[in-house]
Amino acid sequence: MAADILRFNFVFAEKSRNLQIAAEKNSGKLIVRCYGFFGMEDRIPDYRWDFIMDEGDWDKLMMIIEDANATKWDAAYVNESEENAAEWSLEIHVLGKHTLSEGYNRFPKEFESFKEDLIRFASMKRRQLQPGDFDFRYLAVAEQIGLTSPIVMVDNMEKTFTAYNLLDGYENDGSYFMKEGDWESLVDIVHRHDIFSRFNGLPKECHPEKQTQCSVSVGYQPGQITQRYTGHIPDWWDAFAKEIFARIRAMHAEGRKSADQNFGALN
Repeated sequence: MAADILRFNFVFAEKSRNLQIAAEKNSGKLIVRCYGFFGMEDRIPDYRWDFIMDEGDWDKLMMIIEDANATKWDAAYVNESEENAAEWSLEIHVLGKHTLSEGYNRFPKEFESFKEDLIRFASMKRRQLQPGDFDFRYLAVAEQIGLTSPIVMVDNMEKTFTAYNLLDGYENDGSYFMKEGDWESLVDIVHRHDIFSRFNGLPKECHPEKQTQCSVSVGYQPGQITQRYTGHIPDWWDAFAKEIFARIRAMHAEGRKSADQNFGALN
C-alpha cells in the first residue's frame, strides 16, 4: 500500500551531475535537488523543488519502487575498477521493512529504469508548479557575497516577515507582523523584476571556486521552488535584491510589531 511508505531517499552522483529525490510521510513532502539533470549536461544548476504529495503521488512512487523490486536490492554493489565513477544510495522505509542499499560503479539490473522513472515522476511534479498571482504566498531571498549574508523570508499566510543580517544590529534579527500593503509592495518588486520567469531557465554559468551564492524562493499551492546560483551572480540579481532588502528595512523602520514576543517563554 502506498500509505505504508514512511520514508524514501534516493541519491545519485556522477561526475558533475547529482540528483536527490526524497519523500517523507510525516511532512507530506517530496523534495528534489538536482545538479546537471533535466536537460542540463555541461553546466551545474542548483535547484531545489518542494512538492506536496497527494495520495496519487504516493501510489506512483510505490509503483516505481515495486516495478524495480527496490526493496529486495542487495545492501551493496561495488566495482572499484574505475575512479570517480557513479555513486548512489537508496533508503526505503515502509511499515515492517527498512531497506538500505548503496553502490559504486555497479548497479542492480533494474537501476537505470528505476532512476529514469523517478526523474519522470519529478518532472511531472515540476510541471504542476507554475507560480502565479492566484496562489503566490511566500517569498524568500538570500545572498552571500563575501562576509555579508542577508536573508529575508516573507509569509503572506502568517502575515509576517523575517530578516537576518539585514537590519541595524543583531538584536533586531527576527520576525515581525506585516501591515496592510506590505505584501503587495513586495509582490510589485517581484513582478517588476520578472522573477517568475527566472524559474523557466537554468543558470548559465557556475564557478564553484567563487565564494558567492544567492537564491530566491517562491511558495504557492501546492509547493515551493528555490532557484540558487552558486559562484555566479546573474545580471538581474543586484537590482532585485537591493530593492527587496531596502523595502524590508523600510518596513522595519516604519515600525512593525514583533512576532517573536513569546519566543523567550519557550527557552
